Amino acid sequence: MKKLLNTSALVLAFGLATFSAAFAADGDKTKGASYYAVCAGCHGADGMGMEATNAPRLQGQFDWYLIRQLKNYQSGARGVHKEDIYGATMRGMAGTLPNEQAILDVVAYIDSL
Repeated sequence: MKKLLNTSALVLAFGLATFSAAFAADGDKTKGASYYAVCAGCHGADGMGMEATNAPRLQGQFDWYLIRQLKNYQSGARGVHKEDIYGATMRGMAGTLPNEQAILDVVAYIDSL
């Protein structure tokens, strides 16, 4: 049973890594670096997050998660509650990404950190 669980965990990890890499392949990390310059003010140049700005770590996050959250901020699914000052700030920052390709580009850059 233990061997089966270890094998299953390995297959799942490989599958997630492959799934995650598929998103990064669609982005241009060179273009993403210029978009990330704005993000670095809160999330840090290395993407490790900053407690002082209440900005979480981006480095090491799954690409699909970062893409989803950026889209959620842009659509108003996040960052609209009147007491969510950090979310409102993030919503404005996500709004600087002009299209879906820009989201993929910045996520590809984050993935390269």
